[in-house]
Amino acid sequence: MRKNAMATKLRAVKLCGVGGLVGASLAIAALTAPANAQQEIDEPQLSPMLFGETEKERLEKIRQEKEEQDEALLITDEQERDHQDLDEPHLDPLVFGKRRSDDDEDLTGARITLGAEDNNRGFFSAFNFLTPEETNLSLGLGPVYEPDYFGSDNYEFNPDPQVYIKVKNFVFLDDSGADIALVGFSRFRIGPTLRITKRRDQDDNPDLLGLGDVGTTFEFGGFAATTFLNRFAVKAKVRHGLKTGHRGTVVDGVLTALIFRTDLFSLSTTARATWVGDRYADAYFSVTPGQSARSGGRLPVHDANAGFRDLGVSVTGYVNIGDRWSFNPYATYSYVYGEIAKTPIIDQFGDRDQFTVGVHLMRQFNFNIR
Repeated sequence: MRKNAMATKLRAVKLCGVGGLVGASLAIAALTAPANAQQEIDEPQLSPMLFGETEKERLEKIRQEKEEQDEALLITDEQERDHQDLDEPHLDPLVFGKRRSDDDEDLTGARITLGAEDNNRGFFSAFNFLTPEETNLSLGLGPVYEPDYFGSDNYEFNPDPQVYIKVKNFVFLDDSGADIALVGFSRFRIGPTLRITKRRDQDDNPDLLGLGDVGTTFEFGGFAATTFLNRFAVKAKVRHGLKTGHRGTVVDGVLTALIFRTDLFSLSTTARATWVGDRYADAYFSVTPGQSARSGGRLPVHDANAGFRDLGVSVTGYVNIGDRWSFNPYATYSYVYGEIAKTPIIDQFGDRDQFTVGVHLMRQFNFNIR
């Protein structure tokens, strides 16, 4: 009875810890979303956890699972012996020698493990989340050289903090927002996504004077993602601005390919396309008569329409410099596409070729939750 009560308490503590992780993930999503869509090329950096463990990590996990299975079998054997001992009389060891268990280590109070992982546990990630095996957290910081607003021809250095969180196959958080995989089977995931895009101030660049500010936007929508061949990852997101800011629709399509990976160095590349709706285009790229007048006539009136905003590609490297440390340089190129490039904000005072170069020093943490 005491063991059952203790197990119940432990399960309650674990569930509370998991709930705290989800809450923390959503809170971090609100605080660590990338700079606003005008100040960033919007190229995601490949999470070092995206394609799973290295061969070295895989072998280490197999070794640990084997040890746990052996331990579980040993504990089961001891429990069966103890059960038999309750029902079988024992002769006095002082008269007839030692009992069978006198030299054995008492393991009845040791940690009980589940043995080998059930392969079907990966079918629904919502169920997996109730008993996650591992939580991954990566924190990083580094400089980034980027345009001071999307479409600008002026560049500046900025600090670029990075947070990656993966809770089993349920919660994913990176610089493109937070994804919650409510349904997941095989390597496919689908669920809600959210992101907070920071404001664009007209004081960011003299070329924006007269346009006013575009407020912070809370974007909410859905995503679908899959990985295949242990080398490719595809993700599509549809989000809509719900409060202040652009109040428009944004659609992202991303394809990431792992070029090669070793224990010491990995290299990946990502292709991206972004489509925006009319309200998004109006917020960032249209010039109303009033805005034109406030700019002193410097910016002519322009009505931006929905369409592809940009097409881009990025390359990211991972250099392991310790058991949990990595050095991640990256570079992105984005081409402002079609009608969006015709806005005077870009056509006259900006550049449709956009570049970003940066580097992160990352530290990864693994938390086993049993």
